[in-house]
Amino acid sequence: VSGINAIDLSDFNATQVERYYAEFDTEDITVAPSSATFKLYGAGTSDDADVICVEATFASAGALTTGDWDSWDESSPVAYTNELETWDSSGYNTFTLTAAGLAAMASRDEFQMVCLEADNDYDQTSAGSGVADQTAGYCTSNIADAGKKPVLSYVAGTITHADQNLNLKAGSLIINGGSVTIK
Repeated sequence: VSGINAIDLSDFNATQVERYYAEFDTEDITVAPSSATFKLYGAGTSDDADVICVEATFASAGALTTGDWDSWDESSPVAYTNELETWDSSGYNTFTLTAAGLAAMASRDEFQMVCLEADNDYDQTSAGSGVADQTAGYCTSNIADAGKKPVLSYVAGTITHADQNLNLKAGSLIINGGSVTIK
């Protein structure tokens, strides 16, 4: 469980920033899901932060490095989820993945994102403009209680094929199963 450090930032006119980094193995997903959700279990006593998850590119799969702190495009972030404007500090917080997030699940072997406080970290225009005291605690994948681990769920997408005509000029056609309709 991540906690908030007990420090009064009001004396410094500063903003304390905490981020959550998530990575899921998606190499077996080859078609963008039709829908997906990311669930992050809240913890602690605070529930006043708005949170959004954005595209990240970690230095290596499976392990975070200090360089991953800024592994997202701060000037033009790609939102992978909707923004949650309420935070449940004792239950699952469910994000809905955006079209960009769904496409990344199919195109990347490791689906990586960073979850940010939306108003003072994601929205770089207001960061540092005064004291910010919005917090959201969460449970990580290291928690012993399996019922509180982060979860990425999806509904598999389908490949649509356009109707195609078969033009057989010579040779033979073998059909193993199925049915044939001649019109």
